[in-house]
Amino acid sequence: MSRVVSSLPGRIRIRDKTLRSRARLALVEAELRRVEGVAIIEPNAVAGSIVLHYAPDRIDPVRLENEVDALIDMALAAPQRPAGARSLRMQVNRCAKIGMMGSLATSLALAAAGNKRWHAATGVVFVACLGVHLGVHRRHLLR
Repeated sequence: MSRVVSSLPGRIRIRDKTLRSRARLALVEAELRRVEGVAIIEPNAVAGSIVLHYAPDRIDPVRLENEVDALIDMALAAPQRPAGARSLRMQVNRCAKIGMMGSLATSLALAAAGNKRWHAATGVVFVACLGVHLGVHRRHLLR
């Protein structure tokens, strides 16, 4: 399957929705830098595309398109991370959520028991964990 969506002499645009992952895009970009004749690579993670500028006198456009498709297939077939592995961002967010749940339950129990000082302290822990959680999801807050 060809991912080439536009081809002009000296310029090729490649588009695939799996290239929206910055890690995969970086992997594909590194592989494309090894192709002889490619001068400039312009990746765009938002669009899931890469624009290649090449020297048409040094490489045949059809051969380049086939080579690019083969490189992308190979790069996209490689696993991103082991099954079940979580990113650091996900691990931090998980700890923040566990901290919020624990501190909220403890704070409510201490409030019911009338212990104001420890109730306030666990409330501070809750707010700190909430800050971490909101920091992780800051890009999604104002959509």
